Amino acid sequence: MFKRILYNLILITAVAVSATGCRSVPYTGRSQLMMSSEATENQMGEEAWQEMCKTTKETRNPAMNSALNRVGKNIAAAAEKPEYNWEFKVFEVKEPNAFCLPGGKVAATTGIFPYFANDAEMAAVVGHEVGHAIARHAGERMSQGMIQSGGAAALSVLTSTAGAQEAYGIVTQVGAMLPYSRVQEYEADQLGMIFMAKAGYDPAAALTFWNKFGKLGSSSRLMEMISTHPIGEKRLQDLKEFYPKAMEYYKTAPVKRGLGEIYSPK
Repeated sequence: MFKRILYNLILITAVAVSATGCRSVPYTGRSQLMMSSEATENQMGEEAWQEMCKTTKETRNPAMNSALNRVGKNIAAAAEKPEYNWEFKVFEVKEPNAFCLPGGKVAATTGIFPYFANDAEMAAVVGHEVGHAIARHAGERMSQGMIQSGGAAALSVLTSTAGAQEAYGIVTQVGAMLPYSRVQEYEADQLGMIFMAKAGYDPAAALTFWNKFGKLGSSSRLMEMISTHPIGEKRLQDLKEFYPKAMEYYKTAPVKRGLGEIYSPK
């Protein structure tokens, strides 16, 4: 009985996937499932951005604002998405964080600035976040969620067994959804190094930043398995392996900025 249920779920999922669109991520070439339009994703990004601007205080620190706008605009130019309505804001939030919403809305918190030693390290983070937007990871995650929800609905029709439904949720979450998220994180790391290199920032700064920042998180292999973000050790290993490729972009960058502006120790 359970084997027949699994077979039906696989069949339903296969039909759903075949009926939707696929695209290749720029630069990496990875094929991804995409059931949403870029216009829809960008509109959602715009709405989320407006809400955050209403509810979260922007910093008045001129040095932070100047740095994010300076670095952000260089990374945006390297990403070659002129149709995006790019904006860059620093929010008064203690937790270290940064993000780029679909459509080019880039934010950094005041809490992450103490971890930047120079423009290039900031470029590594901004490039990473912009990489998520360029690769349309938000749309990909939504598409995966649609497939997962559809499978769950199908299962509820096929069986009322609570144990089977719980197993489906665990398998799809740990076995499909979260690993894909880690793939996206590693991919954003690579795209980030490409964009910072194209913008003329030394990609070696990505290694120094993620080495520092990675020490903040857990080094547990188990935690990586159930987390959407890669742990510091593995992330650094992958970045080092990708570094020679990033240097190829840096060598051909029309402007060499190196580390850019150096920040005073906090």
